[in-house]
Amino acid sequence: MSREGLVKEILSQGDLAAKEIKEELWRKNVSFVRSYDRRCSGLFCPLVVLWLLPAIAQWSGWGFLSFFARLPRVDFPIVVIIMGAILFIAAIALEAKVNSMRQKRGGCHDAHETVVIIREGPYRVIRHPGYLAELAYFPLLPIILSRWVPFTVLAIIYIVVWVGAIAHLLKAENNFNLRKWGGEYRRYVEAVPAINLVKGLRKLRSETSK
Repeated sequence: MSREGLVKEILSQGDLAAKEIKEELWRKNVSFVRSYDRRCSGLFCPLVVLWLLPAIAQWSGWGFLSFFARLPRVDFPIVVIIMGAILFIAAIALEAKVNSMRQKRGGCHDAHETVVIIREGPYRVIRHPGYLAELAYFPLLPIILSRWVPFTVLAIIYIVVWVGAIAHLLKAENNFNLRKWGGEYRRYVEAVPAINLVKGLRKLRSETSK
């Protein structure tokens, strides 16, 4: 196997089309969708249902859910909700930006499967801008909608579990990318922080000032 990872091994086969490269990635079990998207979707749906249970109990009037309707709720000041909404929009914009970059510049015309390490734009500051966005907008959603969906202990569980899942995915994806790109990605890890935006901006500023 090439020291530079499985992607270089696949590309060495010749002038493959984007579809053929994705098929090779899938065959060699180097697929972001297979490794992460399905697991993440399977976790996200039950968490959302859990968070929504108090609202479902109130709206439906079903007696067997009455316990959830009586859970203590947190009422956030309107300024907190507005600030959360602003951050939510910024996070969605960041997610859309990085998805577009992966699709256009990743070498496979796909938002998830790439054969190129993107280092421009947000990726010049942090390695996982998409995860940073998800760490913002998924936990912010219960706060923004708290006037309509009661913010209870179930919302807190939803936030804590989701943040823990993202932390696990960050570590797992680093290992995945090392297998995929090898030494090239290791050098990228050494140069750019994972999601520490402050550290990334400081590094970028020091580099550009030289």
